[in-house]
Amino acid sequence: MKRLMLFIAISAMCTATASATQFGIRAGYYGNDVKKGFGGAELVFPFGSLALNPSIDYTKSSGVGLWWGSADVQYMFHPGGGPTYWVGAGPTYFLETYSGSGESNEHEWGWDANAGLVWRSGGLSPYVTVRYEKIKDLKASGVAVGLRFGR
Repeated sequence: MKRLMLFIAISAMCTATASATQFGIRAGYYGNDVKKGFGGAELVFPFGSLALNPSIDYTKSSGVGLWWGSADVQYMFHPGGGPTYWVGAGPTYFLETYSGSGESNEHEWGWDANAGLVWRSGGLSPYVTVRYEKIKDLKASGVAVGLRFGR
């Protein structure tokens, strides 16, 4: 059963990636309560001036895995020439994973707000983003640089 669920999850991610206009990766730093570097990945589905931007970020702190899964709606500003910038927000699912400690994983819903700049250059688009995550008592503001692939 686990293999079937893994196959379904991988198939769904491949299908979503194939239909996304862009796939991106990023690295950055979360301050406030986290104070750690993180890595992340995202998909971008544009609809005119709006974009749906599901993403996942991960870091590890004191043996605890910290995961943020966001589904943001972003408003894209397309000025004539130069970079495109955006502002966005959405719900965030936060998960703490404990490995080998006997503690159960903890999870909670919250929200995030973000903004950024992206420069289009053929099939590659470098970008910079700032984020604020609020999950119950956890606050994390961060900055990241990334690279998007695709149209």
